[in-house]
Parts: sequence; C-alpha cells; structure tokens
Amino acid sequence: MVDTHIDKNKRVRDDIRAQIKKQRKALSNSELAIAGEKLLANCKPFIDNVKSVAGYQAMLGEIPLNAVFDYCHQNNITTLLPIMRDQALMFAPFDSSTSFSVKQYGIQEPDVPESDWLRPNDLDLVLVPLVAFDATCNRIGMGGGFYDRSFEFRKTKAGPPNLVGVAHALQQVDDVFAQSWDVALDSIATDARVVAKDY
Repeated sequence: MVDTHIDKNKRVRDDIRAQIKKQRKALSNSELAIAGEKLLANCKPFIDNVKSVAGYQAMLGEIPLNAVFDYCHQNNITTLLPIMRDQALMFAPFDSSTSFSVKQYGIQEPDVPESDWLRPNDLDLVLVPLVAFDATCNRIGMGGGFYDRSFEFRKTKAGPPNLVGVAHALQQVDDVFAQSWDVALDSIATDARVVAKDY
C-alpha cells in the first residue's frame, strides 16, 4: 500500500526543486560572481578556525565557491571536493595547481591518489550544496541522497564536521518537508545572511 503522505511530500519537494533550479539558472555570470564574493564574507566565521574545508564545483546556477577556495588557499586551509563512489562520498584535496579528470556523472574530480582522500568524518567543515532550504536548516538536494547517506552519522553525533549549507538567498522556502532520512545542516550561509539552526 502506497503511503500517500510521503508521495504527496515527494511531489511537493520535486515542484520546489524544479522551481528553484529554474530561478537559479536564470542568474547571469556577473550575478553569480557577486553572489560568490558576498558568500565568502558570510562563510569566514566558519572558515577561520578550521584546517580543512570541503566544498563543490558550482554548476547550473549554484552559488560559486571560487572566492571561498581562494581565501582558503591564501590562508593555508586544505580544500577538498567530493568524489562520488558507489552511493557515498569521499573527499579529495586540491589546490590551484591540481589537474582534473571527468569521472562519474560527468563531474571533474581532482587527480590525486585515493590514499589522499578523506572520509566524511575526517573533515572540519563541509560547505553543502543544496537546491532549497528552510529556516530550520533542512535542505532539498539534487535528489541523489549522497550527502544524507555520507553524513548520516551527524543525525546522532555532534560535529565535526560542521555542516554549513551554501546557497543564494532566493533559494529559501517556507518548508522543505524534511523526511526521516534527511540530515539537517548546522547553519546556512547565503549571499545575504547566515541562518543558524535553532537547537
């Protein structure tokens, strides 16, 4: 028997995902660059006391992390990008001299040996991509569940890593209709403000 409540929430989440992705893709390159600079200012309080920052390579209108990564490199903070393997994530370090190769899902990954990869629980700070978020720091992702599976241990354990969602302010919605398997974020940093989780 189908649980119509879950099915209805899935439809709502899919509608939110489609709407926000459309708005995000409409942003110009100059708007994206400005948003990335503003994001850095709101991320600095999270970055300044850590040794490693994991992020992502922005695409399809996602808020870019170029300014954040440059700031980290200038301050000798290790930067990492996700490596998708099977149904979970590992994280590969990179810097301005690292070469990349296209791998799973057409995503470019750093050309570094697997022995250098870090596990999710080895990280200090993770800047988590998202499609939509609400005031309770829950998120809607792309739908693959990679982050929820990889950081499931954070549902019952305090950080590290600190999970900070990053997004354009326009990606905030009233309710993302969080599911039981969703891993809530500790905070959200946008180009306009920081939203803190109310513990």
